[in-house]
Amino acid sequence: MTNFKDGLIIAEIGMTHDGSLGQALQLTKTAAECGVDAVKYQLHISEAETIRNAPQPPYFKAEPRYEFFKRTAFTKEQWLQIKKQCKECKVKFVVSPFSIEAVKILEEIGVDAIKLPSGEITNIPYLEYIAQTGIPVIISSGMSSWTELCDCVKIFKEKNCNYAIMQCTSEYPCPPEEVGLNVIDQIKETYPGIPVGLSDHSEGVWAAIAAWMKGATIIEKHFTLSKKMYGPDAKMSMEPEEMQLLCESIKNLEKALHNPVNKNNADKFREMKKIFQKSIVAICEIPKGTVITEDMIGYKKPGIGLETKYYRDILGKKVKRDLSFDDIIYEGDIEW
Repeated sequence: MTNFKDGLIIAEIGMTHDGSLGQALQLTKTAAECGVDAVKYQLHISEAETIRNAPQPPYFKAEPRYEFFKRTAFTKEQWLQIKKQCKECKVKFVVSPFSIEAVKILEEIGVDAIKLPSGEITNIPYLEYIAQTGIPVIISSGMSSWTELCDCVKIFKEKNCNYAIMQCTSEYPCPPEEVGLNVIDQIKETYPGIPVGLSDHSEGVWAAIAAWMKGATIIEKHFTLSKKMYGPDAKMSMEPEEMQLLCESIKNLEKALHNPVNKNNADKFREMKKIFQKSIVAICEIPKGTVITEDMIGYKKPGIGLETKYYRDILGKKVKRDLSFDDIIYEGDIEW
């Protein structure tokens, strides 16, 4: 069972494989090496999903979508090889199906979770079919209104599904002012206890880290071996170095958040304090029995003598031994 509350960093491979099983297997392996918890693919069946002359998205016009999806489609046997690779690499196998027919294939193959594509959130027959499968669901809210999102969530809530909700803005790339970090708070308030995440199309790692700080437990970023690869996703995807940085940053952030520091206990810095803090020292010759005045003392490293906070307390007091220039003054050197 996929537990969305445990935290998931998802590498969205999407269609970057361009129909090559070898590329898909390598993308999975490399993403796992970067430290992700899951990889996500897209399952398109052209004739079940789109008419031939459907409009093209503005960010990819290299070939008609109908032909592109048909050319890059995997067979059931190839999907099983990808699933096997995920298991061997110890990452979860997540897929976005774009039709009921695609969902039926996933039922046969077996997946750790289905991620709803943003464009399917109002496809009621599709949503109802997925809800009855019992497969864990990640709901993406990329191009939906709040009402549409709530209508979608209601279907999965009524079926007692294991589901999570992702804030997403369907812009490629997404500008900072459109990321919608505030929506994470709204989802948490509206659906208390339901895992929340960010499907992030902005550039860099900053939005994902900010979302995690706000309580998101799922982060999804597009992933590629190179931004120069062909297809609709590559140029807006993270390359391995950046994905590794994201994974390391979030996992280090988790350690920091779950290990509070007690500022009342500085024992571990005791030796360091001796090196970097200062003591009261003599800045001139001070014979034994001399009454200390302010012009006789200074404050210098190391911090092994009388602490500087006691400087007022020793003014007007006599020294019990001869002190030379730069001698550290200790508590026992003063006639209290």
